[in-house]
Formats: sequence, structure tokens, C-alpha cells
Amino acid sequence: MKLYSFTGACALAPHIALEWAGADYELELIKRSDTREPDFLKLNPIGKVPVLVRDDGTVMTHVNPILMWIAETYPDAKLKPEAAGPEDPYPLRKWLAEFNGDIHPAFTPYFLTFRLIDDKDAQKAVKVKAAEEVDFQLSVVERHMEGRDWMMGDAKSILDAYLYVFCRWAEFLPKPLSEYPNLAAFTERMNADAGVQAATKAQGLG
Repeated sequence: MKLYSFTGACALAPHIALEWAGADYELELIKRSDTREPDFLKLNPIGKVPVLVRDDGTVMTHVNPILMWIAETYPDAKLKPEAAGPEDPYPLRKWLAEFNGDIHPAFTPYFLTFRLIDDKDAQKAVKVKAAEEVDFQLSVVERHMEGRDWMMGDAKSILDAYLYVFCRWAEFLPKPLSEYPNLAAFTERMNADAGVQAATKAQGLG
């Protein structure tokens, strides 16, 4: 099995999950520009990572389904906690949807402003508004993490692998991560994790 990524991409989340699962996989580290090359577009026509080529040759794309597949394929790793109860039967899926649909897109105008507008002054204005939206979204998770070590409580899950990506990205924004004390403490726990260390080293992130 092979995971395609480039340094700094959200593909770090499934990479960490593969490490936690003890999966036998290979990392194909490419450049961002390679995602628009013909050979890569044959794997993923939308030109993005992550891409996971499974042992049977089938191709998976997008963070959420890849994370869910890892959790379900390696149940002994316990990366997909059971439902919290009838009042909230799908908390993990809810958070995956929020991560992928709200928090992840909030970063895009900040880091890829050049794709949205050419004018340099306008780009600065876009970055300011994008940083405000990221702050709003991260504040939601900051409140959720009060009194918790991990997103789902006492044990790590695929959500934590994804949240860690956002925490790393947030370090490049104007508001320091230290102003989100729960997320800062979470990041320190993740930095000390052997699977996280293996993935970040392989990705050239130190």
C-alpha cells in the first residue's frame, strides 16, 4: 500500500493513522506542483493529496474516507471509538464533517490566497479575514477540548491525527497557538507520540 503526500499537506493525518494502526505501507513524498502532472492526475483527477493506493491496486482519495478506512481495516488499533450514546450517536462522523467541511477550508484562503486573487493588496485583506475565520473555527475545538486529552475523551482516534494537522498549520497564522491552551497542550502530547514522530520525520517536518 502506498500513501501519496507532500510536506505540509493534510495527508499527514492518514500518515499518522497508518503509523498508529501498525500498517505495512510506503510513503511517496512528492512536490505540490506534481499533483497537477498527468501521471498524478491519473490517480486523482482533482489533483490533491492524500491518495492511498491499496494492496489490491484500488485508489482512495480525500482525508475522511481514508481515515475511516484505516480505522475500520485495523480495528485492533481502536482508532474509531463507539458511539457516545443515543443523544449523539455519530460524534466521530460529526467532527470529521466539521473538520473537513469547516475548519480545513478556512485555512485555504490564507495559505493559497494567490489562487483566489492576483492583486497583492487584496491578498493581504483576504489573509486577514481568513485568519479571523480560522480563529473562530479553532475556538470551537478549543472549547471542546476543555478537560480532554483527546477529541473523543480518553483515547486517541483518527480525529486527533486530523486535528494535529490544523494545530501545525495554525503556527503560521498571526494568533499564536499558545492562545489556545487546550490545543497547545494537545499538540505537545501529539509531538511526544512515537507514531506522530515517525510520520513527521518521514514527511520532512522534523
